[in-house]
Amino acid sequence: MPDAAARTPIHVERLTPDRWDDFAALCRRMGGNRGCWCVWWREVKGEPRTGPRRAEAQGLLAAGRFPGLLAYVGQEPVGWCALDRRDAYPRLDTTRDTAPAPDSGADTWVLPCFFVPEEWRHRGVQRALLAAALDEVARRGASAVEAVPVDPATKNRTASASYTGTLPFFLAAGFTEVARPTPKGRVLVRRLLGP
Repeated sequence: MPDAAARTPIHVERLTPDRWDDFAALCRRMGGNRGCWCVWWREVKGEPRTGPRRAEAQGLLAAGRFPGLLAYVGQEPVGWCALDRRDAYPRLDTTRDTAPAPDSGADTWVLPCFFVPEEWRHRGVQRALLAAALDEVARRGASAVEAVPVDPATKNRTASASYTGTLPFFLAAGFTEVARPTPKGRVLVRRLLGP
């Protein structure tokens, strides 16, 4: 990658219907998770899907019910962060290591996944997405934001399993560990937001 491109500032934009092609381009690069289209957490475990996840994501976006953020360097999409109210992600509640804590409030939002293409990792893209996500959920009235990262100290994880982020990343950003339901599973972390 040219040095000039590496120094180009990262800017973050809300996903809007006119940015769908940029989101789709990132989804096609998600390796083992490329069939998710950031709809998997939104599904109710055990219920059959009514169509392709891509079409579902596009329909939710058109209806204004698919919030998320895209990171760019120039015009190139270089990262994605999903975010929504916790109740928009029913699958989170069906697995022991991603279930809500007893004090997870109704106005709690969740950042369930990030994606940064390999050539843009370790360049501040995920940090830029997280900072923008915190601003976005605060703007939408959240009192707290949660995430379910993996703890690399407890188990080796593949890159595809780390799409929820890592514990050290969130702790460095001011999140605190709230629950660790399984010794080698995901960790529930939370950051309280100001009034």
